[in-house]
Amino acid sequence: MSCLWYLYIKSIANMAEPDKIRLQELANKYLKGTITIAEQAEFDNWFNSKSQNELIFPEKFAMSGEEHAKMLLDKIDARIIEANKVSQPYQLWKKIAISAVVLLILSFGAYQLLNKQIRYQIALNKLKDVEPGGDKAVLTLANGKQIVLNNTKNGLVANQGNIVINKTSNDQIIYKAPAGDVTAVSYNTITTPKGGQFQVVLPDGTKVWLNSASSLKYPTAFIGKERDVTLTGEAYFEVAKNKEMPFKVGTAGQIVEVLGTHFNINAYEDEPVVKTTLLEGSVKISSVRGVELGLLHPGQQAVFNPVKGEVMISDADTSQAIAWKNGLFYFKGADVVSIMKSLARWYDIDVEFDGQMPQRRFSGKIYRNVNAAQVMEIIDYSAINYKVEDSKDGKIKRKLIITP
Repeated sequence: MSCLWYLYIKSIANMAEPDKIRLQELANKYLKGTITIAEQAEFDNWFNSKSQNELIFPEKFAMSGEEHAKMLLDKIDARIIEANKVSQPYQLWKKIAISAVVLLILSFGAYQLLNKQIRYQIALNKLKDVEPGGDKAVLTLANGKQIVLNNTKNGLVANQGNIVINKTSNDQIIYKAPAGDVTAVSYNTITTPKGGQFQVVLPDGTKVWLNSASSLKYPTAFIGKERDVTLTGEAYFEVAKNKEMPFKVGTAGQIVEVLGTHFNINAYEDEPVVKTTLLEGSVKISSVRGVELGLLHPGQQAVFNPVKGEVMISDADTSQAIAWKNGLFYFKGADVVSIMKSLARWYDIDVEFDGQMPQRRFSGKIYRNVNAAQVMEIIDYSAINYKVEDSKDGKIKRKLIITP
């Protein structure tokens, strides 16, 4: 049989590309049972031609394992049994020929599987030293001074006029304003890098959890009739109640207004929509021009399209929306692109998409405290082909190149 393999491999290599494609097409349709009468005749004529050794197999089936091999053999047996009008010598030849194709598929499939496993193992080894994110952030004061909070000792961080900024032992920064009136207000910005997260307690007592690659701009003291902050990225808010002073969060084209409530906003610049998920209280969604777009009730999510200026409100899984805050990746019907974006932000890796991504969806929970290699092992990567490139500057940072 090894001689037969040699002839088939040699003939495949010598075939013209259009012939290969056509035979692959016919073979796939034959295996799926969708071949037409005319195509079946063409397929049979090919078997009965002088080029009987020019066998071709459907490469897309070559990596599907034992179940696919059994399917092929079952199809072949059924095809031969049905060919009652075919002469025995031809029937025998056809059985030998197709069986040889199956053997080639199995051999090729085993080879491909082995190589795929080796490639993935090399990629996983490169990801083992890519650690998960942690409490990292940079505080930019009104005068432009930047303070790397993860390198700052607990206690006093800065004084801004009569505003005191402290860092606690559980990696929070807290603003404390004096009891008297504050007339001079300046603005600070807290920014988390890729692979970072942080908590801040604003001057009014509002607690904010910032996800990776996010920033929040806010005043050092809230005066006037409103409490205005600006967000890019993702944050979870527990707003201190103040009926006289609404709390407003500005994002890309959208304003979220509350009095006192718990909610999450996902407003990354590389995402097509802004998602606001309400856990407690009530939230009003408006455009930056002041047009009211909708009112959220607990357990609902508003999906705002900044291009169209439209919002859609529906029931939501609130535990999924704030899973990141609780130390989890929670994917629910997520596609490859959205999953890899989440991983890229948390593990501080670059991701490049090469070609059209598979349509397969993923669901599940993964702890965010594991390294990048463990996450990629947990994800069913049979539908994700990828390789890892080292950064050009020699640092540990990696780039994942995702292909179909």
